[in-house]
Formats: sequence, C-alpha cells, structure tokens
Amino acid sequence: MTPKKAFLTAIALALPMGALAGVAQADEHRLSPMQAGRFGQICSKPQGKAVCDAYIAGMADSGALSALNAKSNGDASTVAGFCVPDAETTDAMRGKVISWLKAHQDVLKYPVGKAVFAALHDSYPCSAQGGKP
Repeated sequence: MTPKKAFLTAIALALPMGALAGVAQADEHRLSPMQAGRFGQICSKPQGKAVCDAYIAGMADSGALSALNAKSNGDASTVAGFCVPDAETTDAMRGKVISWLKAHQDVLKYPVGKAVFAALHDSYPCSAQGGKP
C-alpha cells in the first residue's frame, strides 16, 4: 500500500460514513466502478454467491496482508482496518456484508470497495481480535 493510500484509508476510517463520499477523490479512477448497491444485489442471489464471496475474501486478504506488509517494513504501529477471525466462513462474511449494506442505504451509490471495507471494518473490529490482522 502506498503512503498516499494508507493515509486516505486512515482518514476514511476516522470519518463518519457519510463523509466518505469525498474521500479519495484523487484515486477514484483506481476503484471499481461498481456501486455498492449493485454488489449487494449480486450477493443476495444464489447465482452471485461465488463472485461475491471471491470479492469479499479478496478484500479481507488484502486488508490483512496490507497490515502485515506494513509491519514487516518497519511500521510496528500499523493497525489493520478489520480483523476477520481465522475460523470465519465466507458465508458468514457475505451475510454480514449484505446485512451491513441493507442497514446503510446511504452508501449504496458508493464504489463497492469503500462500502465492503466499511462493512468489514464494522463487522470485524480488531479490538475483538487483540488488534491482530
């Protein structure tokens, strides 16, 4: 993760969800153009489970690996954005993301990555895992 991305992620985590609309404007072209609402629709259908699970698992992996990479590069203060327990299933993760999206209608027009990151952040706080990714 570049320092700019890490900085923008830190800002995004510190802001209320409604404020995320303006975060990362400079990097908007790097985000998936899919909106969170469309992703929620795909994830809610049986034929969309595989692609939904792959996206969520990829997001979870990238969050954990980003924190581990930062720590291995000497940034011992790095905190992961979310901490999914090792035993958590992709079905459970999908269920939490779908529930979170339904409860946060205000983010359905945001890029899917922002919303899924926020859903994972809220659903899997690192304080429950001792801060470990």
